[in-house]
Amino acid sequence: MNILIVFVLILISFNTALTQGWYSLSNGLNNTVTEIYFVNENTGWLSGNNGLIMKSTNGGTNWTQQSSNTFSTLWAVYFTDENNGWISGSSGVILSTTNGGANWNSQNSGAFSDLWYVHFINASTGWISGSNGVILKSTDGGVNWNPQTSWTAQVLYSVFFINEMTGWVTGNGGVIQKTTNGGTNWFSQTSGTSSLLHCVNFIDPAIGWITGFNGIILSTTNGGANWTFQNTGTGVFIRSVDFVNSLTGFAAGDNGTILATTNGGADWLNQNSNASSHFYSLVSLNSMTAWTSGENGVIRKTNTGGNVFKHLDLTLLVEGFYNESENNMTADTISVYLRNSFTPYNKVDSGKSLTDSLGNISVYFSNALNNVNYFITINHRNSIETWSSSALMFISDELDYDFTISSANAYGNNMILKGIRWAIYSGDVNQDGTTDLTDLTLIDNDAGNFLTGYISTDVNGDGFADISDLGITDNNSFNFVGAVLP
Repeated sequence: MNILIVFVLILISFNTALTQGWYSLSNGLNNTVTEIYFVNENTGWLSGNNGLIMKSTNGGTNWTQQSSNTFSTLWAVYFTDENNGWISGSSGVILSTTNGGANWNSQNSGAFSDLWYVHFINASTGWISGSNGVILKSTDGGVNWNPQTSWTAQVLYSVFFINEMTGWVTGNGGVIQKTTNGGTNWFSQTSGTSSLLHCVNFIDPAIGWITGFNGIILSTTNGGANWTFQNTGTGVFIRSVDFVNSLTGFAAGDNGTILATTNGGADWLNQNSNASSHFYSLVSLNSMTAWTSGENGVIRKTNTGGNVFKHLDLTLLVEGFYNESENNMTADTISVYLRNSFTPYNKVDSGKSLTDSLGNISVYFSNALNNVNYFITINHRNSIETWSSSALMFISDELDYDFTISSANAYGNNMILKGIRWAIYSGDVNQDGTTDLTDLTLIDNDAGNFLTGYISTDVNGDGFADISDLGITDNNSFNFVGAVLP
């Protein structure tokens, strides 16, 4: 395939991901995906019904099936690195791999209950929780699994350890159990609910969260000595939660629900998953990148923290950088601002990107809204600030605007004709809104010192401060060129 075509396809895929927030991935099957887990931006695994195990090496775009040698439901998958991983499942099934899943080997759990979750802190030490209050521990990578006494017969859906000593399990009946000695002893914590608690996640020994029925998310800042209910704004079963730091986290659950927070759960925002199936699992790599999976093979991913960005396709030319005889412009970075359509025209959002040789630029905004009018403001390192002639709005997250086809597209017709296309004025070296003696002096000084490189006094984009830059700026200064604003 032609390299340019490949690049275009990648760019289209990237842009789609940005504008969609959470977008769909497919493993080519309709099996329920019980768990999805990634160790880095490329490498991850999923598990599911009928012994399903699949691996991706490109962030979930493509999946390859791996042999589990079982038809049991595989409930949970966990990896400590790209090689070492474990899977737990129904009827006491435990599988392990030391080569990224090329081979999965059965381990003896000594249990016959469903094993709902597995968590390792390194390649040797890990725990599994299950039905009938089962807790298992291994210190040799799963060669041997030893039962621990949980003091409950409830189903324990989740286990999480922050270090070798400190961990929690959660389950039916509002059960929360904690250990501070690696599971030798477990003691109860008060959850404040009798509802099912499904997933526990901590980012340090003090700060953690638990999800459950009826939209429950509990939080603690003292290791679980006290648990506080957070307002999720939903009554659905929240099955999974994962935080990347004390502020930023994601949760997922029934009916396609995805929640996100950037303040530790003080506020949970409902994000659009474009799905109605139940999500069973969620994993976040950082504040931008996360995956979730569930019923009917549904898989969703975000590269934007779940935010749906507004996309502006803009065309503009910079006078000094544009060669009209060749219809070619030296590419450069442009800052684009969105401003309110009413006085005092406050900035609402901003973006920055690189033009191509025809003046095309794509910019993405996280704060802009559809069907709301904004002025577009263009800023360039040595050009006159230029505004769109009128306020414009995004429709379905998209907006196209072309400054080059008419001077009437700039506020106050404030552009210069270059051949048959219009360009924003160059020469405002000190960015004070005018081209004048000050700009000329700055160029003259840099030219006298033979300055080169990415400098504001390089008005024509050739990498030098010289007489050609003086010529453009002197002409605009003579004509009293300056910014024209509402």
